[in-house]
Amino acid sequence: MGRGQRTARRPKRAASATRKGSSRASGLAPRPGPPRRAWEMWKGVVWAGVGTEAFLLALFIVAPLGGVTQSVSPLARVWPWLLWPARTVFGDTLVDASVPPVAGWPQLALFATLLVGASCAWGLAVWRARGLGDLSHRAGASARRYPRLGLWLALGGAAVMGITLALLPSLPSDDVFSYILYGRISALHGANPLIATPADFPNDPFLPLVYWQATRSVYGPIWLGLSDLIARLAEALGGSLALYVALFKLVGLAAHLADAALVWAILGRIAPRQRLAGTLFYAWSPLCLLEFSASAHNDAVMLLFLLLGVYAITRGWEAAGLALIGLSIATKYTPVALLPIYGAYIVWRERANGADWRAVALGLAWRAGIVALAVVVTAAPLWAGPKTLGALLFSPPAQQLDNSLLDTLQWPLRWLAQSALGWSVAQARSVVETGLKALALLAFAGLWLWEFRRARSLGGTLSAWGWALLWFAAVASGWFWPWYVTWVVALAAVAPWGRLQAATGLLAGGALTLYGFLPLQAAPVYGYRALLVFGPMMGYLGWQAWRAWQTRADARAVSLVQNT
Repeated sequence: MGRGQRTARRPKRAASATRKGSSRASGLAPRPGPPRRAWEMWKGVVWAGVGTEAFLLALFIVAPLGGVTQSVSPLARVWPWLLWPARTVFGDTLVDASVPPVAGWPQLALFATLLVGASCAWGLAVWRARGLGDLSHRAGASARRYPRLGLWLALGGAAVMGITLALLPSLPSDDVFSYILYGRISALHGANPLIATPADFPNDPFLPLVYWQATRSVYGPIWLGLSDLIARLAEALGGSLALYVALFKLVGLAAHLADAALVWAILGRIAPRQRLAGTLFYAWSPLCLLEFSASAHNDAVMLLFLLLGVYAITRGWEAAGLALIGLSIATKYTPVALLPIYGAYIVWRERANGADWRAVALGLAWRAGIVALAVVVTAAPLWAGPKTLGALLFSPPAQQLDNSLLDTLQWPLRWLAQSALGWSVAQARSVVETGLKALALLAFAGLWLWEFRRARSLGGTLSAWGWALLWFAAVASGWFWPWYVTWVVALAAVAPWGRLQAATGLLAGGALTLYGFLPLQAAPVYGYRALLVFGPMMGYLGWQAWRAWQTRADARAVSLVQNT
C-alpha cells in the first residue's frame, strides 16, 4: 500500500473520531450495533427461560401440600427426597395431613399463581425471541452468525424444564393410570382395550388407581400399540408402578422434544424469521411441559405425527405427509376435523394452477384415500365390528359437561328451568344440556366453516387449523381439560404470527388455573372456574373485534367525507 493510499484514509478516521466525539459531547450513548443488540436479546431470552424454570421449580414446594395434590406421584414414593423442598418450607404436617381443599385454598391459589407466573415468563421469552427475529431479518447475516444456537437453546431449555416437571412429586392428571391399564389389558391379559374395560380385570393390582374403570379406551390403535410396548418393557424391567409411570413420562418428554425440533424445521422452510419465537412458543410452553412431562398425556405423540406430516408437506412429500397425518388420527382422533380445511387448500391451489373440477375431485379422492388407508391399516388388528366404535360414541366427553363455558352456563339455566317452569332436576338437566350441546355444535360449525377462507396457502391452512381447534376448545368442547389447548399451541407455533398466538397464549395460561380449582368442587367458586380459564382469551378477542369494527367505521367515515 502506497503512502498516498494511507493518507487518503486518514480523513475518514478523523471524521469517524469527530462523530464519536460529538456523540460523547452531546451526552448521547452510541447506538449499539446489530451484533451487540442481538446478544442483548439473546440474554433476555435466556433470563426469561431461567425465570420460567424458577417458577416450575417452586412447584415442588407447593404441589405436595395437602389440599393441593390430587395424586402423589409414584416416583415420590420411591424417591422421598422429591418431597424435601415442601417439607423444608411448610413442614411435615401440611405435606402429610389430609387438608380439606376449602381450607387449603391459599395453597391452591399459590399453586395456580406459580403456573401463571411460569406462563408470563414464557411469554416474555417468546416476545424477546420475536424481537431477535426481527433484528436478524433487518441486520442480515451479522445478527445470524449462530443459527443453530436457537435450536439448542430451545431444546436444552425444554429438556431441563421437562425433566423438572417429570420429577414433580404430584400428578396433575391421573390419566397415566388409564394408559397403564390399557397397555396391560393387551400385553398381559390378552384382550382388546377397545372392547374390554379395566373393570373386566378385577385382580389387576393397578385397577384401584384408575378412575374410569368401566370405560373402554377412546384412543387410537397407534397409542394402544405403544402402550402395549411400554407395558411389556415395564414388566421385563420389574413391573413396578413407578417404572410404568416413569416410562410413560419419558415417552411424553421425548415426543415433546421431537415436536419442538419439528417446529424448528417447519419454520425454517416456511417462516425463517419466526423460527426461534415459534419454537420457543411450543417448546417452553408451561402448559405443554406440564401435560406431557408431568402428566404424560398422549397428545404429544399425536402432535408428533401431525407435525411430521406438515414437515413432509413442506418438503413436497405430500403422500408421505398425508400418511403421517393418518397416523396422527390413529393416535387420537382430533386431527379428523382438520382434513376438510386441508381439502379446501388443495382446491384453491389446484384451481389457481388451472386444474379443472374433475382433476380437483380426483386429487381430493387420492389424498383422502391415503389418510383413510393409514387409519384402516393400523386399526385392522383391533377391529371387532361396529361395537369397536362404541367407546367413542358413549365416552364421558361425548356425554357430559365439565370445566367448559357450556358447563358454566348450564347451572343458571337449569335453575331457571326448575324454578320458572317447574321441571324436575333430571328433566331440566337433560333439556338444558342437550340444547346447549346443539347450539354449541352449530356455533362451532359456523366458525369452522368461516376458517376455510384462510386456506389459500399452506401458512393460511395452518392458521385455519389452529383457529379451528381453538374454537373447538372454547365453544364446542363441553368436556374441557387443559391438555386440549396443547393442540392449538403446536399449530399456532408454525402458523403465521398474529392474533392466533396471542389468543392461544392467553388460553394456555388461563387453562393452567384450572388446577387450582379442581379440588374445590364443594365451594361455590368452583362453578365459575371456566370464566377464569377462558376469560382472558375472550376479552382479548373481543377487544380485537372492537378495534377492527372501529377501523372499519373510521374508513367508512373517511370515504363518506371524500365522496361528499
